[in-house]
Amino acid sequence: MKRLIILFTVFLASQLHAQTIPSGKDTISGVWAGQIGKKLTLVFHFSPTADGHIQGIMDSPDQGISDLPIQSIAFQQDSITCMLTKPVSHYTARRTDDTTLSGLWYQSGLHFPLTVHRLSDNAALAYEPPPHPQTPHPPYPYNSDSVEYDNTDKTVHLGATLTYPKTKGPFPAAILITGSGIQDRDEALLGHKPFAVIADYLTRHGYAVLRVDDRQAGLSKGDLDSATSADFADDVATSLAWLKKQKEIDPKKIGLIGHSEGAAIAPILASRNKDVAFIISLAGPSDGYKTLMYQTEKAMLAADSSDAQVGYALKKESILLTAIETAKTREEFVQQADHNYQAYYKALPDDAKAILPFIATPEVYAKSIQELSPRIFTPWWRFLITYKADPYYEKVKCPVLLLGGAKDFQVNNSYDIKTITAILKNSGNNHVESKLFPDLNHLFQHCHTCTFAEYSKLEETFAPEALSTMTDWLDKTIKH
Repeated sequence: MKRLIILFTVFLASQLHAQTIPSGKDTISGVWAGQIGKKLTLVFHFSPTADGHIQGIMDSPDQGISDLPIQSIAFQQDSITCMLTKPVSHYTARRTDDTTLSGLWYQSGLHFPLTVHRLSDNAALAYEPPPHPQTPHPPYPYNSDSVEYDNTDKTVHLGATLTYPKTKGPFPAAILITGSGIQDRDEALLGHKPFAVIADYLTRHGYAVLRVDDRQAGLSKGDLDSATSADFADDVATSLAWLKKQKEIDPKKIGLIGHSEGAAIAPILASRNKDVAFIISLAGPSDGYKTLMYQTEKAMLAADSSDAQVGYALKKESILLTAIETAKTREEFVQQADHNYQAYYKALPDDAKAILPFIATPEVYAKSIQELSPRIFTPWWRFLITYKADPYYEKVKCPVLLLGGAKDFQVNNSYDIKTITAILKNSGNNHVESKLFPDLNHLFQHCHTCTFAEYSKLEETFAPEALSTMTDWLDKTIKH
């Protein structure tokens, strides 16, 4: 599933190591389901293997997600721990009887009570996802071509969809840039296809739109292990070069529309390529470190955490991010994070530890850091944490439109829009406009709780006023 810019913290690792079903205990095979906070349903499917182990998958039907693999399942007496890597999380519970598991779900530095019950006859929970009326379906009143092309040295192959009006061109065009994670060309998430909706709207209003599969998504191929946002900017440059050669496109009126991380990628390219005619930033961050800290704080507050719990989560996050930012090797990262957490834990008064009964001990923290280091000490994460908009936007001279939602819990749009606007104007670019929509979330949906869990429950994919704001700005800035 799409990560956008996701919450990023250490997740407590289990100290349970036994792997087989406890002797004399009833099998745990079957389907178990429960809810976190009466809002988010999780469904566990357990089944035995030939060698006496238990394997499993998990569904999150409220988010339209199914068949997430459980990487390991460990037992100790009457306790069970399930470890997942996508998302990085785990569930530790005690079996109170043959039909009930009661425990805690750990994710993003948070923990939530979760009790699950065995369902009869392996029946899964019925879930009827909401309709998404904005999603376009053929036949379209415009041309829609599936295209493929390579970068110069053939190391990256990109698959995309180009939509353009049936009237006579050439047309001004936009390249859509997805947020973080491995995304398809529609930026599909939890039943929504926001880039398909944006492309449909813009094309109906006279613009060509190129939306592209990320590396390893859809028809696109390319290295991800060592890739950063700067490398993804190179992919956008490949798309720009390809688009300029198409007879339907006005080569002097091609711009970028980026969402979340994609909105950070746009100025990277525009700072070094004067052929970029405009930028529309959708929830674009100005500082990677501050954005990740903001996400942690908002998630803790949404979970009704105490001030002490929020403070603990932010300190733990800061220790982790700083170690990733400053360490030169994975070993140095583990040592630095371990050392700094031990010092923090030692300085905590006993009454603070009593308020935080689930605080990670230094031993648990060290083990979790060691196990997670291959996934969190990566070039992509290091680039994101150290990302600042200044060196890129200072060189951007094209018109810029900055949009964001005031109810976004993943990007602090109020702060970031002001910051980026100041960077542009201080560098002499006065072709900048912005709008903060008071009732929209990170996906530009009208929302209620505005948390990630709500995304899939909303029928709306992309607010009409955000779509019209983009086209109105393009009409006056680019089209004529």
